[in-house]
Amino acid sequence: MLIQIDNPYSGYEGPVLLSSGHRPFFLLAGLWAVAGLGLWVAALNGHLNLGSTWHGHEMLWGFAVAAISGFLMAAVPKWTNRKPFMGTKVLVLVLLWLAGRVAMVTGVMPWIDLVYLPVLAVLMAIEIITVGNKRNLVVPAVLLALSAVNGLYHLHDPALALRVATYLVAALVALIGGRIVPAFTQNALRMALGDRTISCETPKALDIAAVPLVFLVAVTELAWPETTLTGVVALAAGGVLAVRMLRWQTAKTLSLPLVWILHAGYVWVPLGFLMKAGADLGLGIDPSAALHALTAGAVGVMILAVASRAALGHSGRPLEPATATVAAYYLVLAAAVVRVFAPIGDATTVAGLLWVVGYGLFSAVYWPILTRPRIDGLPG
Repeated sequence: MLIQIDNPYSGYEGPVLLSSGHRPFFLLAGLWAVAGLGLWVAALNGHLNLGSTWHGHEMLWGFAVAAISGFLMAAVPKWTNRKPFMGTKVLVLVLLWLAGRVAMVTGVMPWIDLVYLPVLAVLMAIEIITVGNKRNLVVPAVLLALSAVNGLYHLHDPALALRVATYLVAALVALIGGRIVPAFTQNALRMALGDRTISCETPKALDIAAVPLVFLVAVTELAWPETTLTGVVALAAGGVLAVRMLRWQTAKTLSLPLVWILHAGYVWVPLGFLMKAGADLGLGIDPSAALHALTAGAVGVMILAVASRAALGHSGRPLEPATATVAAYYLVLAAAVVRVFAPIGDATTVAGLLWVVGYGLFSAVYWPILTRPRIDGLPG
């Protein structure tokens, strides 16, 4: 499930921004991370009338879904060896995503927000099924599940929907991160240290168990929310996810920002599920802190890590982050730490502002990268 960054498709003539689906959607993810959190900070301080469920919805079905869309529009053509997402198809998807954001901000016809994900899921499924790539059908399946849970948000129980959606998005992070983090790490360390024997392996049994356990957390949360059963399943998931990364050579990555940020994003996944276990099993963990370990931590940091790396590679640039990008890494990490471990008083506002500045830096650095042609003259 790695994103390859060579051999771009050459059959496109049109606006650069629409030459590949990752371009507008990575940019929209960054901009909505700033605008959506900015609106929430304003609401926290009494300047707007937006509820906490709106904030959660827009971070999941707005920000996270935009980033997932960008990743998949870059990855699926590589998995299937088919034509990339570009041009009118990308424009229609962008407009559907934007329509959902407008509907959710204004409260006018909020059902419009339900349209985008099913369309994306069907398009992805068509691409994957056409070539018989059964291994990756889990991806459109998760998108459809997220779409159904979005219906639960709009029609029945927003709070439950937010928790279940968080675990579904965390499953995607565990699935994709469990493959790209060790692979990218191994390649980077071998190049940086000149040692071809370095290995970042994962025991096969843990790879097999990790993602199904995360899905099981989502299922048990839906059926028996915040109970001892969900706590036990979350404990199992967190334990497996933590042990899974023990051989990924994390300590050797500290001089490689594009690599250590992947580890910093992934580690929040086991931490979040272990914290959920502590909350559900009555160990005094704040359920909101556990949830934000997965959202602000795992989802927020991993999106920043993957988008900043993939956008460089797909633009023909060296995989070397700008100083401002590294600063964004620290700021978004700090936002997660503050939100999870100091959620009192003005700390939530501080966390929000750190996040806004961090993703603001990302958006400023990557705007020209994502809106201009590749520097090597190739299309895509």
